[in-house]
Amino acid sequence: MKWLFLGATVISALVILEDYATYVVSGFNYEYSWFAVPVKAVTNYFAWILFAPIIDWQSYQVVLIKNTDRYKNLFLITLLSLILAFAHRFLSTIAFDGIYFFKSGFMASPLSEKNLQLLFSGTLTSLIQCWILIGLFVAIRYYRQYLEKQRELNMAQLKALKMQLHPHFLFNTLHSISSLIDINPKDAQKMTSRLGQLMRSTLDHERKQEASLAEEVEYIQNYLGIEHVRFQDRLEIHYDIEEAAMNATLPYLILQPIVENAIKHGIKDMQEGGAIQLSAKVSDDRVVITIQDNGEGVSNDNSGSGIGLSIVFKRLSQFYQNDFELESGQLEGAGYKVEMNLPFLKFQQL
Repeated sequence: MKWLFLGATVISALVILEDYATYVVSGFNYEYSWFAVPVKAVTNYFAWILFAPIIDWQSYQVVLIKNTDRYKNLFLITLLSLILAFAHRFLSTIAFDGIYFFKSGFMASPLSEKNLQLLFSGTLTSLIQCWILIGLFVAIRYYRQYLEKQRELNMAQLKALKMQLHPHFLFNTLHSISSLIDINPKDAQKMTSRLGQLMRSTLDHERKQEASLAEEVEYIQNYLGIEHVRFQDRLEIHYDIEEAAMNATLPYLILQPIVENAIKHGIKDMQEGGAIQLSAKVSDDRVVITIQDNGEGVSNDNSGSGIGLSIVFKRLSQFYQNDFELESGQLEGAGYKVEMNLPFLKFQQL
């Protein structure tokens, strides 16, 4: 409702400004009425607020046209628009006359010849305004539908990402725990604890689409903690994250596919000396996040990595529109690097 008041106020002000500018440029030799023009503008545009629920219903019928009897809907919309236009013009005319009465003490009859002429001639103007408002409400309704579909798409992609992570990762982790129970109970207990924290984090974010970098790092620490128990000395993990960057807002689970790629395509086949580094820094209201490994890198025919980075790119596009950079590539000698340059949005805890 506040947007309706704001819109009516802005349009009224613009109409008054345009009318006064015309008066000044034309050089009329009569005094400008700072009463009549503003009151007419205000009564005209603010009167539409009362009819907003009906116009909103009409916009709903317009959206439904393609799914229902279109001719019936068009007839109802047109008929109701004519009634609304007439009612709006009548109401705004009565409102103007009422305000004018308090100023001058004179009240014109609603059925006077002048008022009837204004009523019928002004109905066409009101009808045009009504259709413009219906078009605006339809645009808003379609935009809301678009946002809802985007939200559902984001949730579906995030759910698909979780499903992609859980089956093989859980199988490998549980198999490792089973193997370690007898030979190294301490490591088995450590993996079980990490897995529990990982699952708890996933459940806590079941309906969320964003998280702070601190939460993402905690998730990655648990994920890599499990992998470190599996790979032992074959994997070293390094973190270089500025404290200021920890409060940046990110799409939830945006780092996991990149880290998983580093393990799957870089570290898995190394016999020793594997390393993954996660770094983040804030610079000029931007946060730069880098994930790199020293493995063999990604071959051109490896579609798994491409799919993972493609999901990351799509989710960044939906979250930041075009205000981000995602770069990836082989490092000289050995290794692979992925760098994200994102706007620094301070995380708001719900």
